Amino acid sequence: MHKPFYASGFFYHPASQQILLQQQTHGDEVKFVLFRGKSDKGSEPQAVFQQCIEESLGIPVKPSSIRPVYDYIHEKFGAHFIFYVEITDAIPKALTDKEETQWISLTKLSKHKMSEQTRHDIVVGERVIRALQEQKNPSTPTKGWH
Repeated sequence: MHKPFYASGFFYHPASQQILLQQQTHGDEVKFVLFRGKSDKGSEPQAVFQQCIEESLGIPVKPSSIRPVYDYIHEKFGAHFIFYVEITDAIPKALTDKEETQWISLTKLSKHKMSEQTRHDIVVGERVIRALQEQKNPSTPTKGWH
């Protein structure tokens, strides 16, 4: 039996240390959320996230640019998979022109309104990104005692 799940995530631009999130407006209040899609029968989490991004933003996303963060069981929604898309070049114009999205600096994340779960997912994502960067560029080990 197939159980539905959700796949969510964000775009990450390492050069500017920013992430792209969706904006939800309720009256005068703006809240930031991850891009999120619900599974179809037989679909894989990464494919659900890719389809969600492509439908939300109207741009193609290469599967190789989608990276897993973690997964967990949400009290209300069940299985939930978190991903990010790394943009290594300049931010494409298609990602700066959307009114319903906004680039947010990771250093200013606390200044923006979002659910605690969204904030937690981003913090875990940031830790995964940092760990991967450290694996790629390990600091030079010290040599012996001085």
